[in-house]
Amino acid sequence: MPLNRFSPAHTALALLLASLGTASHASTVDISVLDRDGQPAADVVLLLQVPGYASTKPAPAPIVIAQQDLRYVPFLTVVPVGSTLRFVNKDSYDHHVRTTPSGTLGSIPSVESFELRLDASKAPPSSGSYGSDDYKTPAAPSKKSGASSADVKVEHAGPIGLGCHIHGSMRGQVYVSASPFFAKTDAKGIAHIEGVPDGAAELVVWHPDQLQDQAPVKVLVGGATTKVDSTLNFTPRRRRS
Repeated sequence: MPLNRFSPAHTALALLLASLGTASHASTVDISVLDRDGQPAADVVLLLQVPGYASTKPAPAPIVIAQQDLRYVPFLTVVPVGSTLRFVNKDSYDHHVRTTPSGTLGSIPSVESFELRLDASKAPPSSGSYGSDDYKTPAAPSKKSGASSADVKVEHAGPIGLGCHIHGSMRGQVYVSASPFFAKTDAKGIAHIEGVPDGAAELVVWHPDQLQDQAPVKVLVGGATTKVDSTLNFTPRRRRS
């Protein structure tokens, strides 16, 4: 018997073919950021605002930020809204974790407020850095490490400065993204955002040292790779390595 053009099977097939014909392509956006002096700018938060993509999913596992050698490692962590941060003390002395304003003059308030105390690690510090710069591949603390840790869920988009009451020189930064398309620049001022739908978008640039907002960049995403250049309106201060 011929297939009735109004049958459920025919309707489902038509919808499938229509969706395949109208499905949007996804591209990788390669972004290069320079400071005002023309030098590569590291630790720059990059948010692509794409119409119709305003929500994001939390990271699937806690994102580790270590306190190691009197530093936050990594210095800057970018995560989606609703994610859980796991602070781990890898040093042999006590630390605090406290939220602070961002910006060189402390003019950018933190979107979250919390304060934690982490006991000293009971094991020798491990070699190399701890944790991951990529929120999609979070590191988990070893149960045998002897390190103390605490988890905090972040539910508001924006910056969170990190400090330590005991060691005033310790500074770190978290940026909570409401966009599913985000990244941070590496030491060469380069970042890659994958899976961005083709079409018009706007690149929002943010740095924890900025005094003024950075001008957004209009982007037309298309093809396998879209290249975007951006320049900060200031030169960030140097940080100890």
